[in-house]
Amino acid sequence: MRRIGFFLLALAAFNLGAVDGAFSADLGRSVYAPSSPLPVYAPPSWTTCYVGLNAGGVWSSFGFTGGGQVGCNWQGNYRLVWGGEADVQYTGLDDSRDVFAPGASAHQDFRSRWLATFRGRFGWLAAENMYFYATGGLALANVDTDSTVNFNGIVNNVSDSTTHAGWTLGAGLEWRFLPLWSAKVEYLYVDLGHATNVLPISNNDHSLTENIVRIGVNYHFW
Repeated sequence: MRRIGFFLLALAAFNLGAVDGAFSADLGRSVYAPSSPLPVYAPPSWTTCYVGLNAGGVWSSFGFTGGGQVGCNWQGNYRLVWGGEADVQYTGLDDSRDVFAPGASAHQDFRSRWLATFRGRFGWLAAENMYFYATGGLALANVDTDSTVNFNGIVNNVSDSTTHAGWTLGAGLEWRFLPLWSAKVEYLYVDLGHATNVLPISNNDHSLTENIVRIGVNYHFW
């Protein structure tokens, strides 16, 4: 009888140990089992084409600028990125000057309402999704000139509208904040040559330069 009781007691202890081991194992799996992997942001390639919008300030005298751009990039070795970009901008620029000569004077008003640039870009990746770049190339802009000329007491009004060609240089930073979207901040210096005066005097050229600071956003096609 004692043997039977001992046998039943041992069997019960064995069963309790097995249940406890299984329960502990289940607890271990629930606590330490790896969860489903979190989404990992894969650094994008900068080899892509894009379109975007931008806005900012422009000054020789201060004005607003805004427009759009299109371009393509290629990512090479050694964290280098190069490409090309074209943009068309509205520019709200107004300027004026007065010119004097013996027996004559002139007042000129200048306006520029659009600017287009065609630039190369060359940059270095500071991080997988961010790079600094230098840029430069051709600049085109309209310049409207209204002149009021007083020559020996005779007043004439002269108007002219010309497309000026020049060059631009600048630098910027672009940040890929989503796989297909990036934001940028950029500075451009634009030199469009000179506007001349109708008076027959020397040193009457007026420098046509622009400084542009703008921010933008680009959508990348892949």
